[in-house]
Amino acid sequence: MDGQQMYTAVQELLLKSWKDRLPDIQWSIRMKKVLKGATIDGYALCDMILSQMFIGPNPSSLLISYLKHSICTQMISHVAVLRSLAKYENTCITRPFCMKSLLEILRLCIVKISCLGPPDECLQIAVALLQVVLWLVKSICLSLEKISDNVSGPVVSNLIQMCELLFAICSKDQTRMLLFVARLEDEALWSQLDVEISSVMTIAAGTKPGNHLEQYLNRSIQQLSPGYRKDDKERAETLKIKLERALDSALKVPNCTCLGKYLPSTNSMEYKTGYSNCYLNIMIFIETHLTITHDPQLLVDQILLYEKLQNISRKQTYASLCQGALLGLVDSSVNSDHTRTFAFFFLKLPQILAYMKHDDSNSALCLGLEDLLKYVSLIDSVDRKHKCDCLQEFLSQLVKSDLLTESQAIDLNAKRQSSRHAPAEPSQQQHLVIQANSTLPNILTSLEAPDKSIPDEMPNVFHPLMKSFQLIAATTAATNQLKTFSGKLISFNEATKPTVVDGSKQSHVQGALYDVTFLMLCLISQEYGIELVNTGQFQADSFGRSSLGYQWLFNQQMVLNNEEESYFERWAQQCLPDELGAKPMYLPLNGQTEQPKIDQLVQLFYNNGDIQTVQMGCEELCHYVPNVVEQTLAAWEHDYIGKEEVQKVADGICSEMFSLGVCSAAWLCSNAVGVDASGDSKVWAFFDMFLESKATQKPGFHFNNTERASMMVSIIEKMKSHSLGKIQDSGSNPALASKESCSSMFSKAFQEIMDMRILTKVVQKRLEMIFNMSGVTWICWSMIGELLKLNRRDDLSLAVQAAYGIFQVDNEQLTIALLRRVLPRLLSDPSHNSHITDPRGRSLAKLTVWCIASSLTTQNSYRADPKAKENPLRIRKRKRVRGEPDRDSSSTLREDNRPSKLRRLLSIPEDENASSGLNSALAATTSPLLVPQSSQLEPLYKAIASLMQLFASILSDNGQNSRTEFIYAFLQELLACGDAVSSSVLQFMPVSMANHLFSTINKNFIQDLALAIGQLESVVARRQAARALCIMER
Repeated sequence: MDGQQMYTAVQELLLKSWKDRLPDIQWSIRMKKVLKGATIDGYALCDMILSQMFIGPNPSSLLISYLKHSICTQMISHVAVLRSLAKYENTCITRPFCMKSLLEILRLCIVKISCLGPPDECLQIAVALLQVVLWLVKSICLSLEKISDNVSGPVVSNLIQMCELLFAICSKDQTRMLLFVARLEDEALWSQLDVEISSVMTIAAGTKPGNHLEQYLNRSIQQLSPGYRKDDKERAETLKIKLERALDSALKVPNCTCLGKYLPSTNSMEYKTGYSNCYLNIMIFIETHLTITHDPQLLVDQILLYEKLQNISRKQTYASLCQGALLGLVDSSVNSDHTRTFAFFFLKLPQILAYMKHDDSNSALCLGLEDLLKYVSLIDSVDRKHKCDCLQEFLSQLVKSDLLTESQAIDLNAKRQSSRHAPAEPSQQQHLVIQANSTLPNILTSLEAPDKSIPDEMPNVFHPLMKSFQLIAATTAATNQLKTFSGKLISFNEATKPTVVDGSKQSHVQGALYDVTFLMLCLISQEYGIELVNTGQFQADSFGRSSLGYQWLFNQQMVLNNEEESYFERWAQQCLPDELGAKPMYLPLNGQTEQPKIDQLVQLFYNNGDIQTVQMGCEELCHYVPNVVEQTLAAWEHDYIGKEEVQKVADGICSEMFSLGVCSAAWLCSNAVGVDASGDSKVWAFFDMFLESKATQKPGFHFNNTERASMMVSIIEKMKSHSLGKIQDSGSNPALASKESCSSMFSKAFQEIMDMRILTKVVQKRLEMIFNMSGVTWICWSMIGELLKLNRRDDLSLAVQAAYGIFQVDNEQLTIALLRRVLPRLLSDPSHNSHITDPRGRSLAKLTVWCIASSLTTQNSYRADPKAKENPLRIRKRKRVRGEPDRDSSSTLREDNRPSKLRRLLSIPEDENASSGLNSALAATTSPLLVPQSSQLEPLYKAIASLMQLFASILSDNGQNSRTEFIYAFLQELLACGDAVSSSVLQFMPVSMANHLFSTINKNFIQDLALAIGQLESVVARRQAARALCIMER
């Protein structure tokens, strides 16, 4: 029997059953015999019944029973019924009694919408439901326009039912989420619905002439008999209320959000016990000591993310941030730490609070500061240690930044004074940073780049700057002006580098300016990073090689003729030792034209002669002085000269230009790589001679040589500490000498952070050393190992806070190591199943999701800033050891400069999954819900995709164990992070994983997971979301 014959047979059976008045059950039996397993939807049975039902003035009750029975027994699918109902557009006006039957059928359908078909049919149900909602709104609009003709008739009754049905559809979780998915699938249909809703609201509000709802209702009520007036008035008021409620629920469909009923509510307990402060304290330390020069928006993004994850109020966040800053003041031990922590507390913290206050009022900050006043002992300790009233000065800075009013500051200060345990000690120390900040604009203005000649009054500008340089540098760093400040110093350095000291006063002043700016730039590079003195024209790759190639010291032609980059930038990138140790350098072969200049300099420095006799520019002197040091060291090592002669050379180098001593010490550090300073080393002995050089002051000279010598000694001492620190890390570490393993060292450091709930300077140095020795993968594994040792929930919560804070030191690299190395090892090895049981498994899942969210937040913030690529301070990451691969350089943060070799290195190895001992299903590729773009095929996204493949393999085993519980916990925590984070991760979920999840997880979880998946810009994702919502009521 072909399709047309089957259609005719179905139609004849329907008519015969209606004529014979067969009950619905017998009709159903006969219909199934005719179809013999074929689908009914293909023969439009629903349209047949509705067409036959509406023959005559009133609908046939028997045919209505046929249709209801077919819906209940799923002979007719919901999508067919909904599509058929949406075809009767004018029935509400032309045939109100038939409309009443249609509404009854619709009410029966929405009670339990389900589908046993493929995902495509489930998505069709969602679109059909949206068509029905549009049909209801259109019918409501038509009924409102005709309501004045008969207010108490069936039109009003149907209108009330339509409002009830519209509210039921748009307020029920399942149907509301189906509408949300349908809106994403068919935006044009939703636009029509928006127009119709606006029309209904216009009629109801009376903005359309002649269609005011209350006017029509009141007029019609007055025309009725007095006995019915009260009931009709109540009906009119009920209609108005239900109409407003239905329209409001329909308008809220696009704002559909996760319910979150499945997550445990323990955040308030964590804050009361102080555990949530641990992360913020660590972040404040990192911002103060490691990233004070970075854009405040980076820290604000992380704080707001954490605030959302922990559900902390804004006033609690304010109090915790200020508390962490005060703890940093207590922990500071040396003068440089004092200056930096005060600069952060007085200058940068108000900036951070201002960034956070855009969507907040002064009351939240005031309440947070009132909570801060409860820590009386902490504030007293800060005042006693630094002999100042820190909180009063801090409040004054908040008033200057318009974060607090004057009256609020006075009230807070009065409460502070009343709660003080000891009277304040008057001192001016608290004003140093603030005073430096007030004079900073004048300093920057006076350092405008010279055009041709150096003004004679410039020594008067630099002389006070040298005395308080550390304070000025910290102030500019905290106010995000350090790069501007260093740029002005570079301009002076460039303007004076060709100066030939010829004995005139002007040449001496310019040579001294070159020397002073060179020393200041070295101090900035050592204290805050070389990137702060880099204008962007000269870049180094992640392995420390310059963009000029593998040559570490530029040749003479490059130095003297290349005017595109500044001399100091190139020298600092290639020669200046930093926290990662000395940089390997070699000297170019000296030609016949260069050797006489070197010999002349050797004689000059040995005899402590006047530098004007050599007739060389400042740049040439810095370039050739390493050759002088090399020849002097070679002569000493071969016993051609003695120590006294070497000391004369060292004193001569530092007699007038102390930048020459810095260049000499940098070359000696490079030459001393691997040499222990405790032995009989002539390299380090020569190096120490520069630390012992005594400055001599020439009469009538404008610059104080003592201050310049002090700056030189400070720079050289830092060089030595950096170089010897790397030697110790690689060979003679005291911890290794005492046979203390890295695991033991890290365990003690992690436990100390948990005990103190803060990262101290001592612990940070220890962690940095372990980072350099062991790498991010080992650090990540050790951190997770410390977490999984714990059993109590409060201890695990604190450990998650501490680990999450440590991750911020190098978040993306540690997150990649966690996703690609640590979690696969834990989930694939059965011996680790007991380690990831609850509550440890949920804590690990929470930490994993938080780290992913933090990395994605940083990347999204970077991409949202159009000038981010020009600003290296928009990237938060740890400095790499030279030779350690930096995957950031090929990530989305560096997507423009990605070497092909490094790209292949960072790609997913084909045999990686096979070597991990996982199920063979993991190696098979399964299509994700959303095909990622090329910009998302980067290390972090590859790691997320690899983890999702691992999850799909575990779920394919159809077992329930600690591993599957970990996956459920991971997804639950992921949905709690919000749409932006969850969409970025769920797009890599394989379809097989989604199918398994929707058939095993509970109802509340299905709703939120389906909603999150449905928001992905993919038809496959919307189909899976619709399928999950349809099987939810099965």
